[in-house]
Order: sequence, then C-alpha cells, then structure tokens
Amino acid sequence: MPAKKTWYVEAVGHTNEAIAAELPTENAHKGVLCQDGVKRDFWECDYRFITKLLQSEAAEHLQFKVFYREGRYGPVKPWPFLRKRRMTLAEALRKEVVKRSDSSKVPRPMT
Repeated sequence: MPAKKTWYVEAVGHTNEAIAAELPTENAHKGVLCQDGVKRDFWECDYRFITKLLQSEAAEHLQFKVFYREGRYGPVKPWPFLRKRRMTLAEALRKEVVKRSDSSKVPRPMT
C-alpha cells in the first residue's frame, strides 16, 4: 500500500490572503524544511483544495506552488505533475522526446 501523501501549498502575494480565508490557521506551517534544503512557509490542505485553486487560478490571478510529503516523516518535495500539458508532435520532435523514423524501413503490406 502506498504511503499517505500530505499536501502543501506555497502561496505567493495575494494568494496567501485568499488561502487564509479558506483554511484554518492551524494549517499554516512556517519554516518547513524541504528536500532541496530551503525552508518554506506552507498551507497544509487536501488535494481537493488544490484542484479548487487550480480552477480559480486564472480568474483570480492566483500564484502558488504545490508540494507533498509521503508518509509521516518523508521529505517535502515539489509536485512535478501539477501543470503538465499535452505536447504536439512538432514540440516532441524538437525536444527530442520522440525520434523521427526512417519510412524506408517500415514494411509495407502486400496487396
């Protein structure tokens, strides 16, 4: 069974006030040491709250980063999958995520 994740939001600017209006003050954590050695101020929340922030991010000009901790004493790490977007074939070729195949080597069906 995978370890339970604890979710944290690092707010920037007026986002902090917007989160403070939604979450109790017990969820505010100051100076939490992260995996990269930097101490950050976080709001602890559940993932539903993060999806709610994402939905209102553009309309309310919210700026935040999402972090998580696996288990009770694991390191706090940034969540890398927050803003993944689809890539076009041209972008994938340019970034060398995929390689162009040589069409002369592809077997053709016999007719």
